[in-house]
Amino acid sequence: MFIYLNMNMRNLSLFGLGLSLALLTLSACKDQSSNNEAGESSAIVKDTLLQSKPAGNGKAYQMKILSTPDIIQSGKQVVFSFTPQIVGKETEPVPLETDRGYEMHLIMVSSDLSWFDHRHPGLSDLGTYQQAYTFSKGGVYDLFAEFKPMGSTDTVQMKSFPVNGNSDRPVTYSESKLTSTAGPFEVTLAPVEGIKFESGKMQSISAAITKAGVPVDAKTLGDYLGGKGHMVIIGVKDKDFLHVHPSVENGNLVFHTSFSNPGIYRVWLQIQTENIIHTSDFVMRVDEGSETSMGKDEDDMHTDQH
Repeated sequence: MFIYLNMNMRNLSLFGLGLSLALLTLSACKDQSSNNEAGESSAIVKDTLLQSKPAGNGKAYQMKILSTPDIIQSGKQVVFSFTPQIVGKETEPVPLETDRGYEMHLIMVSSDLSWFDHRHPGLSDLGTYQQAYTFSKGGVYDLFAEFKPMGSTDTVQMKSFPVNGNSDRPVTYSESKLTSTAGPFEVTLAPVEGIKFESGKMQSISAAITKAGVPVDAKTLGDYLGGKGHMVIIGVKDKDFLHVHPSVENGNLVFHTSFSNPGIYRVWLQIQTENIIHTSDFVMRVDEGSETSMGKDEDDMHTDQH
């Protein structure tokens, strides 16, 4: 009798344990389903120092990037804070040089590079640079913070942030698109030398601008960031980052830069007319090129490229 009751109690306990586990599993699945429906974005946060060469004063730098709140929701404001630091001496203050009118340039893109924005964080009373922003869509976003410490060279820090909320389907880029519109303007990119863009050597990228089919002399554009515009180039695969400023040659904007790797790149060109900034976007294929020494050419073009 005792044995029979003990076995029944044991079976009942096992049944209860199994039922509890099933309910927990069902609850977890329900919670996960609710999070997905709400558009919760889950991603590994990347924090990468893209460019930091000890030069001038011999120090290496980085940018500490934080968000308030920690969990970012689309449609609600987030404040990003940026603290420039000396690597290994993070508590020492780091004054920044003014570069083309600003101490900091912030490039923000969606992880698939279908979305782009460009801002200039301001120095706060706390000694950090801050930028308030509201993302309209959920997803993962990459922030490129570009700055130049006093006595040093340009440094770029990239950090990714997940944003909760409904997101668009990711866009995949595989084919070149070298003509784009920006407001009333049509812009066409082309290599100045040769018939294609190649890695491993200095490249000159021409941007020809027309309005209603009539060529626009780039000299007539408004001044923006100390020149007649600027170009941001980011690699689709490895997020290689280039920020280039143009010269004006034969009525066109010409950007001098070099690509370390072949592949597909997203390109954004911003110009200004009548105090309105016009942004055109492109897709550029860069073929594998023969490696050449870029020493002298790179030094000559340093003032045009970040």
